[in-house]
Order: sequence, then C-alpha cells, then structure tokens
Amino acid sequence: MLKGKEVSAVLLTFLLIFLIVFISPRFTQTYRKGAMYTQTFVSGTVVEITEDNTEEDPFVDGRFSGNQKMKVRINEGEYKGKIFDSTNTLGSLRSAVAYEGLTAVFTIRLDSSGKPVVWLYNYNRAPYSYALVIILALLVLLIGRFKGFQSLLALIFTAVVLLYIVVPAMWSPHPKIVALSSLFVICVVSFILIAGFSKKAVAAAFGTLLGIITAGIIAGVFGKAMRLSGVDMEKGESLLYLAQNRDFKITSLLFVSILISTLGATMDIAVSIASSAEQLHEANPEMSVRKYFASIMAVGRDIIGTMTNTLILAFCGSALPLAMMIWGYSMDYVQFINIPLIQIHILQALAGSIGMVLSVVFTAFLSVLIFRHKRA
Repeated sequence: MLKGKEVSAVLLTFLLIFLIVFISPRFTQTYRKGAMYTQTFVSGTVVEITEDNTEEDPFVDGRFSGNQKMKVRINEGEYKGKIFDSTNTLGSLRSAVAYEGLTAVFTIRLDSSGKPVVWLYNYNRAPYSYALVIILALLVLLIGRFKGFQSLLALIFTAVVLLYIVVPAMWSPHPKIVALSSLFVICVVSFILIAGFSKKAVAAAFGTLLGIITAGIIAGVFGKAMRLSGVDMEKGESLLYLAQNRDFKITSLLFVSILISTLGATMDIAVSIASSAEQLHEANPEMSVRKYFASIMAVGRDIIGTMTNTLILAFCGSALPLAMMIWGYSMDYVQFINIPLIQIHILQALAGSIGMVLSVVFTAFLSVLIFRHKRA
C-alpha cells in the first residue's frame, strides 16, 4: 500500500515539472535570439527517382557517393501536397540515400528569386528513439512497479530541469550558480522520490552536492592552469560564433559540463552509502561512532572500485574516435597528450572520479552526523 509521503512526493514533482515547463520560458526567452536558419523542416515522400548515378563508397561500408535527382511530395506545412524536383548529393560524411516511397525529413528554403528549394535533410529516425523510450519505460514499470514509476518521474524531472533551466541559463550572466543550484534541486527531488522524506535522502543529497562541487572546483583550477576552456570542447567553435552577439560566458561551459557528467555516478554512490548507513544504524544503534563510520567506509571502498572504473570507461567511450585517430596517425606521445580536446577528456574523467570518490567520505560523514547526531 502506498504511503502518504510517497504520494505527496510524486504530486510535488508533477507540480514542479508543470511550473518549470510553463514558467521558465518567460524568463529564459530573453537570452534567446531569433532563429538563425531560414529554412523549414517538414516531412516529405520521394515519389520518383528520375536520375541516379550513385556508387558505393570504397572506404565506408553502407555509404554511397554521387547524385540523385527525384520528385518529392511535401506532407505537411505551407506546401503540403505539392511536388518538387530535388537533388540529393551523397558522400562519405552524408549518405541519406533516397528511394521511391521513402518518407523522410526535408528542408525547404527560398532562393534569391523567392522560389522554394527542397533538399533531403535526413532519415526520420525519431520513431525508433520513441520506441526505445517506450521499451525502457515498460521494463522499468514492469520490474520496479511504483518504485519504477518514481524512477521514471525522477528521470523526466532531470530532463526538464536540464532542458528548461540549465541549458538556457548557460546564456545568462551567472551560469555556474544557476547550474549548481539546478543540479542540487535534481538531487533533492530524485532522492525524495527514491528514498522519501528521510534522513537517508538528506545525507545522499548533500553528499552528492559536495562531491560535484569538488569535481567542479578541481576542473576549474586545473582547467585554468592548463589554459583550457569551453572553446576547446566539441562544437565549442560553433558556440563561440553564437557568443559573439550575446553575453555568453563560454568559459563556464567546461565547469558545468563536468558537473552534469559527474552527477549521475555521484548520486548512485551517495544513495548507496546513505542506504548502507541507514541499515547499519537500524541493525546496531548502539555501535560506537568510530566503528559506525569505519563500517560505512568499508562499504564505500567496495563501491569505489567499480564506480570509478565505470566513470572512466564512460568518458573513454565518448573519446574512442579521437583515440582511433591518434593511433591511426601514429602520433607521438608529446604531440597527442597536449591536444586540448584530449586534455579535456582526461580532466573530465579524473575530476569527476575525484569528486565521486570524495562523495563517499562526505556522505559517510554526513550519515554519522544525521543518524548518530546525539553521539557525534
């Protein structure tokens, strides 16, 4: 049977999601400029391939190069039902091959004479992502039941905060403060949903907060010493172009990205430590403070071994194409180790791991204060 606190936590989370989605844009819209692209993106169907001189790419399997000419029927928008002639250019980096009956995403833009020009933008891959979301949700609900529902709600809340607050706030004058506050709110709401209004949730939330703050400080100090900034990150140059006409603190990008990437693993560790502390307290409330802290840390040491490896592997996975490029070009060690993007990946992995490891100590210490406050 559901407890009143669990229902209250769920209702409170729904209320917060509603408020963020409908109120946040009123404040964040001031940081957003008008659309930079004049084309529109619509669904369209290839009616006929009138010319096809493509051939298979000799270097990349499944890719083609060449040109296709076709007739396309637009399925929505201002030009719905109209048929246009279109040219599709293919290469190693772009290989959206057209065929009769293909329904995909097309762009429409006006040329210098005001005539609409249609291009094949890309395959419509979104339905497959939706299918994966549905599969995940069904599995979580089937196995986790109400706890699974709470986990999904926490996931939705996290996505809403990141998309509606953190991302727009990156264009604000104080992105670090807003990002850190937002991530702490994510911690609190997630732990309340998972652990309820309990001492365990308090210890885990503040242990996580201290862990990610530590990771952020380390990233800031070492990033400055290494002369790294958000410009050196992937897509950093594109953001620099956007920042020219806006008050965008691109130097905060590295700091905030490390906070976000560290948050998940740190939350996982913190709640595991806090749960262990709660169980130890219930099993032996008369245990001495010293022994109680040592027992919590013993659990933490086992968790650290796997979670540090998990975090490092996650960052290495994202940097795999870069590592392949280094190996393929037979770069010297001194050459590749000083590439800014390489150093950013290393900084993210190590700073995040340090913050995660220290969150074990922070959460253990807070658990002693919270569960054994009289003796402590």
